[in-house]
Amino acid sequence: MNEANLDSGKGQTHNDAFVVHRSVRLKDAPEKPRELLDLLLKSDAVHAADLDVKARHLRISYDASACIFSDVQKLLEETGNPISEHWWEKVKVGWYQYLDENAQANAKSKGGACCSNPSDIYANRKK
Repeated sequence: MNEANLDSGKGQTHNDAFVVHRSVRLKDAPEKPRELLDLLLKSDAVHAADLDVKARHLRISYDASACIFSDVQKLLEETGNPISEHWWEKVKVGWYQYLDENAQANAKSKGGACCSNPSDIYANRKK
């Protein structure tokens, strides 16, 4: 089996504003690619996962307001499928973690910037 592809089709249940697409190369080709994809797709936050076994290339789409890349990375490591240790993959992983933490913080915030509501500004002004 050269390639295993699965798409969950669960996209309509997620907040599309925080859906992200990530692409990483695994250290080794997974022994059980179908099981790895099934495990990834069990998460409610995951939209889709695609794995090119021969190239060891994983593409995953998920809701960053519910799950961050560190969770995906941890799951891959627990199943014996760590991400490649190549310097470029390390840069991408760090960038993905930074972006996802910001997306999650934005999703949990109660509103926009402090200055986005002029009524608050005018209400606090001395007359």
